Amino acid sequence: MTGIPLRDSNAIELWVFRASPLGPVATVIGMGLLVYGAFLANIWITADFTAFVADPNGAQTMRLAFILTLIYCAVLGVSYFEAQASQRDNDNLRRIFALEGVLRQQNANALRNATIGGLICSAIFLGFMIWTNAGGNVLAFLGSIGFWFAIMTPILWVQLARGVVASVFTGNAMAALIKEKLEIDLYRHHELAIFGRIAMRGAFVWLIFVGIILLFFINNEGTVFAQPTLGIAISIAVFNFVSTMQPVRRKIRAAKEVELGRIRMRLAEARKRLDSNGDVSGIPALIALETRIEQVREWPMDLPTAARLPLYLLIPIVPWVGAGFAETMLGNIFGGG
Repeated sequence: MTGIPLRDSNAIELWVFRASPLGPVATVIGMGLLVYGAFLANIWITADFTAFVADPNGAQTMRLAFILTLIYCAVLGVSYFEAQASQRDNDNLRRIFALEGVLRQQNANALRNATIGGLICSAIFLGFMIWTNAGGNVLAFLGSIGFWFAIMTPILWVQLARGVVASVFTGNAMAALIKEKLEIDLYRHHELAIFGRIAMRGAFVWLIFVGIILLFFINNEGTVFAQPTLGIAISIAVFNFVSTMQPVRRKIRAAKEVELGRIRMRLAEARKRLDSNGDVSGIPALIALETRIEQVREWPMDLPTAARLPLYLLIPIVPWVGAGFAETMLGNIFGGG
């Protein structure tokens, strides 16, 4: 695991992979089994077997713990693979455009404040859970399956806050770098596709969380935690896409206007020569050049990336529909329906 680059935004998660003797996928699965196994152990130790009996509240608690475990596993997996992809993109940005390390820029103070903010939000949320589930009795809550939720809640809130801050900071840094330092060469526009891939990956990361969070809303049982989190995840997915794509699009459009202006000026001069002495030399080449520049896409996406866009948009829908279908099917089988 020595090849994993550390970033302030996900150093905690990457430490797990550095410490694990397993591969990344096996590490994520192992951590998921460990976290959900801790939930089951909490049930056994506290003898709070409500979640095991045919009780709607128990089934909902089991599902809630499973979804929170999925979110935690997604945080781990995304942290690892996003770090690898960021390293490759940094190398390409440096090699092709001489842009240095924007994807690894982070603000330590902002991340520290995000950690504090996440802890405060988790304390408020835990207080709400204790009040609604144990009548405000902290010891009673911690003496039940609430103990597991008391541990997982701050972990997830902190990671959510740090993820949002890291995305906003990196997105703003990328937008500023594009605006101030990126030079557009319209005759090598295919190289700009890297920005489309970066933007798509930034959205893809948060669309994964949108798909998992939507599992909370099956049978209209969305929680107080899920509703704001869903809004945050969708907003950051859109922000990650737009913060990279829009500045590049503006620069491409501006470069096209300048280049087309030059070509059309030369065409006007060529037409004057044509009118004066019938000289047509250079006109076909200028027309072909004008056509080529006009056809340069302002959205920097290659065909494979553009083809994946509809599939990315399906990410939030597929888990929700699949889970709802599976739950209905299991209910019919075990319920005798």
